[in-house]
Amino acid sequence: MVPAFEVPSRERSIAAARHTLDEVDGAAPDGPVTDADLSHVTSAVAIVASSRGGSSLLHQILSDQPDVLSIAGEHTALYKLNRLDRGRDGSDVLEPDVAFDWTAFSRDFMSLLGSGPARPPVSAADRQLYAAAATRRLALQWPLEEIAYASVREAVDHAAGTCPRPDEPDTLFTAVLHHLRVTHPRIDPSFYDVPPAFRGKASADGLRTPHDGYCIEEPPFVVPRARTPADRGALRRHPVVIKSSVDAYRLPVLRRLMPNARIRVIHLTRNPAASVNGLYDGWRDRGFFSYDVSDRHTLSIDGYSQLGAAARRWWNFDIPPGWEKLVDQPLEWVCANQWAGAHRSALDTLGPDTADDILRVPFEQILDPATREQTLRSVFTFAGIPQPPRPVSLPVVMATARPRPARWRERAHLVLPAVDQPGILDVADELGYRKGEEDRWV
Repeated sequence: MVPAFEVPSRERSIAAARHTLDEVDGAAPDGPVTDADLSHVTSAVAIVASSRGGSSLLHQILSDQPDVLSIAGEHTALYKLNRLDRGRDGSDVLEPDVAFDWTAFSRDFMSLLGSGPARPPVSAADRQLYAAAATRRLALQWPLEEIAYASVREAVDHAAGTCPRPDEPDTLFTAVLHHLRVTHPRIDPSFYDVPPAFRGKASADGLRTPHDGYCIEEPPFVVPRARTPADRGALRRHPVVIKSSVDAYRLPVLRRLMPNARIRVIHLTRNPAASVNGLYDGWRDRGFFSYDVSDRHTLSIDGYSQLGAAARRWWNFDIPPGWEKLVDQPLEWVCANQWAGAHRSALDTLGPDTADDILRVPFEQILDPATREQTLRSVFTFAGIPQPPRPVSLPVVMATARPRPARWRERAHLVLPAVDQPGILDVADELGYRKGEEDRWV
């Protein structure tokens, strides 16, 4: 169910995105992947966590391995593109038997699925492959712009010949964006997950959405990379690693998406104080807009709704059950309920019907250099991924501030009272984060 106010915006944006995707499938040299679909996936590894719980970092670590298939960032945009958005209560919970076009979803997923490192646009063929990948992403990020594949091809050729580091994805794509802005001035680099130096100057007029349409892909937007497409052989040999912040509410749907896959779920936990602090930052940052809820409520969330007109309309991150009781609560309370809602759902629905194997991993053990290598070794073994030959470094992905241990303590006066609620504490205790042990939380 999508709110009545948002339906025209959604349908207009989806139709525009589909037009672009159909065009690139017909014109790009790789074309649509025709010999493989999601029924050929034999092994899927789903990272399930709350938003701001470390799943982007773990997904990137696994995706960087050579024997892994993945799409860049979350597949949440593909849910939205295929109208698998909000459930009957307006939350992210979907009924297990929700209707959708499996063939269309599979085609969309396969068009973004790849493996190996990003292929720099050295040859003409590589530039064409990169232009196709970039056009598909732009269709999800700026659907109403209807940016043509031919225009992206021209921008890629220009950027590859003029930017100082065409082999560096952020540098190359920023150059592509600046070339496209000549004919599409509404494209705004400040909405991308790139270092601040690449973003340009953001608006000083309070929080704002990237465009006036439906956010198919939620900002901060992913930088596209051209990678080796997946075929049937790759799907037989390699695991598909996925992550979406809403999958905690949709575990039964994963079985329907990949009906023949052995599904392994990594339940990634993080102490509530750190996650709530990260959510608090994200709500007040330039992105993470998920849905315009103004048809049902004007948001009056203290700590957020004072930041501009968009902050009275747009919900950020996932929408937990019972969200309508939070629309006039302080931001830290909203964030605490988002953390608890995702993990409550995972705890209640993870089992033989939704997963063949389950591994619970505290994110703190990945952050801590003393436990990182052993923890990641167990993750690789569980996922069926060969162990990397050297220690893994931690990438910075979707960060709103420079990562550092126990950053939440600077906001402890807000965060700890929000966590100290019966429903929140119950979930925290089940996950091993117990009241009275907050001095151990990092």
